[in-house]
Parts: sequence; structure tokens; C-alpha cells
Amino acid sequence: MNRIALVNFSTVDYTIEENILREAGCEVDVYDGVATAELPETVKDAEVLVVQLQQVTEALLARMPSLKLIAREGIGLDSIPVQAASKRGITVMNVPDYCLEEVAVHAVSLLLASHRKLFPASTLVRGGQWTRMPELKPIFALSELTLGLIGMGRIGAQVITRMRGFGCRIIVSDPYLSQANVPEGVELVSLDELLAQSDLISLHCPYVEETKHIINAQNIAKMKKKPVLINVSRGPLIHEGDLLDALNRGDISFAGLDVLTDEPPADDHPLLNHPRAIVTNHIAWYSEQSEARLRNLTSTRIIDFLEGRAIPNVVNKKDL
Repeated sequence: MNRIALVNFSTVDYTIEENILREAGCEVDVYDGVATAELPETVKDAEVLVVQLQQVTEALLARMPSLKLIAREGIGLDSIPVQAASKRGITVMNVPDYCLEEVAVHAVSLLLASHRKLFPASTLVRGGQWTRMPELKPIFALSELTLGLIGMGRIGAQVITRMRGFGCRIIVSDPYLSQANVPEGVELVSLDELLAQSDLISLHCPYVEETKHIINAQNIAKMKKKPVLINVSRGPLIHEGDLLDALNRGDISFAGLDVLTDEPPADDHPLLNHPRAIVTNHIAWYSEQSEARLRNLTSTRIIDFLEGRAIPNVVNKKDL
């Protein structure tokens, strides 16, 4: 009987995963609210480890000699030592196809709210300052602005689809794309060109060594239009100290962030209450439909793996 370890989920219950996996004959151990470093000795017999944002360490892999598969119930892989897993012959999979609509809509929501200065306007009203509209100036017509996407995967493509109706110019910087790979009417430009030309910038690239702190003081200095900056991807794409300085100077007019470098952040994190920023709690992925989709896809692909069928989204396939 295959043994599955479900570790420290943030879901309300585990009914979907447990029902699917147990119906397939698997033994399921649920470690609710247990950090991976504190898992008990019983985890050593698991053949599959399922995690969300929990940190998987090489030390944990050494404690799990039977492990065959790490299933990341989500998209990002920065919490998993993929190379170390590959050396041990452990397959690593993620589920990048469960929340494309939700993340794209969240990015667009942050873009529109930031551009229209909804949060500063609401703050004025709540403070009894109804007539202080001049403090919100300038706001330009969206159709006259340029939106730049750094990276354009499936989520970025959906952002483009939704933003085209507003009539803004859309440009993309992505070293892995050619002009033939971007939607009609969208321009492919260099990163420096995008930074210089964009009124709105949205990040849609993965977090890898090449993209760590892609938004830093050096690149912020190239932003000629004091843009709005949106991040629904991964926190470490942004050097938060440099972003804070840029917000204070006005070099970035507003930041809409669904992710931070450290999650959850400290209560006194300076971006949480900054007047030129809005931070949401890594919720871009969520809808009732996407949560059910994620849990179903993860569970059924685990079964396919254990029964010898090919599964999609094996991130270390070429290294096994």
C-alpha cells in the first residue's frame, strides 16, 4: 500500500485529497499545521510528500528514504530543493494549470485599482476629506498609457486578453519569446525599453536565479514614467528595500503586491501600511473553483504516477 504524507495544508479540510487517495488504496497521513522540520519519525515511510508553501529541505529528504514523488500543490518551486531531489531520483511535480484565470483577474484588479488610485481615494473619504481630490492628481486616461509585462507565460497572456479592451498599448519583455509568440498587436521589447516606456508594469516571470530582484535600484532608475508596479508572481522578484525607497521618492507611483519575500510578513513590515502600496495576502490563486481544481488535479496525478502512468508538469524530468 502506497503511503502519502499530506503536510501542513492551509485548506479548511482534506476531504478531497483523502477521498481520492484512499479510494485508490493509498494510506494517507495528515500532518496538519506541522512544519516540515518538525515532522515525526513516521514520515520516513511515505512514498509521496504533498506540500503547498512549506519549506522542503535536503535534511527532510534524507529522512525519507522511500520518497518517490514531491507534489507541490501549487505553482512556485522556490520552497523545494529540486536539484537535491533529482540526485536522489525523486520526481518533483507542480500544478501550474489550476488558477490561470484567478491570478490574471487579480493582477488586472490591482492594476486598475492602483491606476485609478482607489485606495488613496478611499483613505481620504474615510478620513473625512471628501473635497481633497487634488491630492489624487494626476490620473491619466488608461487608453493613453503603456502596460509592460515582464514575462509572458499563460497567466501573462490572460492579463493581455483582459487588458486589451481598455485600449492601452501593451509591451512585453521575455527573453524566451520571439515576436511570433506574442499576441497580435503586442510588442516584444527589451527589458530596458519596457522599463523606460511603461506607465504600468506587471510581473509574470518565474522566480529563478536570473529573475531574483529583477526590480532593484538599478532597474528602477530606468523607469522614466514613475509607473504603477504589480506583482502576483513571487516576492523575491522585487528588492523590497529598493521598492520602499522608490515609493518614498515617488519614482514608483504605487505598488500592488500579492506576494512578499517573507510570508507571512512581520507586523511592522514597512510596505503593509505604506500610503502608496496595497498588499494582499497571497490570495491571487483563490476561487472556490480553483481550490477544488488544485486539490483534484494534485490527487489524481499522484495516483497516475503511482500506477505508472505519465503525469504532466514534472519539473525535473530531464535530470532523473
